[in-house]
Amino acid sequence: MQVIIILFISLVLLFLVIISIGKIINAKRYTIQSETGIQTSEYVTLGGIEQYIQTRGEDISNPIILILHGGPGSTMAYYSYCWQTPFEKDYTIVHWDQRGCGNTYYHDKEAEKPTLDLLLTDLDELVDYLRTKYNKQKLLIMGHSWGTFLAGIYSRKHPEKISAYIGVSQMLDFRKSEQVSAKEAIRLAKDNGNTQDEQEIKRQLELLLQIRKIDQQLAPKFLKLRKLKDKYLPKGQSISALETIMLGIFSPYMTVNDLKWLFNFKALIHSNSELYEALLLGNGLSMYQYGLSYEMPVAIFAGEYDWITPYSLADQYFNDITAPYKTFISMKNVGHVPFMDQSKEFSKVLSDTLVHLP
Repeated sequence: MQVIIILFISLVLLFLVIISIGKIINAKRYTIQSETGIQTSEYVTLGGIEQYIQTRGEDISNPIILILHGGPGSTMAYYSYCWQTPFEKDYTIVHWDQRGCGNTYYHDKEAEKPTLDLLLTDLDELVDYLRTKYNKQKLLIMGHSWGTFLAGIYSRKHPEKISAYIGVSQMLDFRKSEQVSAKEAIRLAKDNGNTQDEQEIKRQLELLLQIRKIDQQLAPKFLKLRKLKDKYLPKGQSISALETIMLGIFSPYMTVNDLKWLFNFKALIHSNSELYEALLLGNGLSMYQYGLSYEMPVAIFAGEYDWITPYSLADQYFNDITAPYKTFISMKNVGHVPFMDQSKEFSKVLSDTLVHLP
């Protein structure tokens, strides 16, 4: 027994040493070396509370890209190193842990819960903070999933502050997205002759759409429906949950709070409950409620096998909007997170797209 304990402790210590070495190597590899560059993680006051932002770039005179994470609650600053490095030469890139999420959540757990209006106010203060600090008239704004909802609405409200809008996995209507993906999963289950799964997906979707309160009971229902759908929906190339965790563990940016947040699904649901209620209950929020006319260039990226924010809905929205310049980038054989699923290809396509944006 003593030998087993010693062996276990040795393996744990070895694992910790490997992680430490990996983080040191990555920290050195991804350090901004330029004298005119910036590499900071800080808390800034937005909406009356201190909120976390990460800023990186090789020249602070470059244009700024403000990136809004998805979810609500899915922070992304800590794993950004695996795809954004190629852009740090020509852009200063800012990530923000939104109110009720990640580092911002743990910095002030008692802060007012996020709502759409409150987040838009926080976002406006952040944009003004960055414009003032870096002497910029306008910023580029890029959202992923839920972040596209915020970024798209904000861009339309404040064209005087945003030079271009980039939507990756464009979110339009949470309820409709679940219905579209469930409908396809039901069709595929039927084609496979699995009547039991076909009926269960229908039942689980009805249960989800009938929910009237967001609480801890939501998670198992929601995850069960997602698991059933994933059994049939085509996935394309996608990064595994284990790979995502390992990217985080070896990240030179991951904080203790990032690690805690990664495994605290209970806190994610609780702190963002008002947002999920607004998205899921009743008729739900929809991008179509906020108009279709943009006064700046728009680029929308859609994964061919994205069933969280379905490709067909993003394509229809692109056709419906107007903008001085707009482009739809269809990414083959990927799902909801193209910058992770095919990081090199995404970086290349985004780089080519940015050439056409101010």
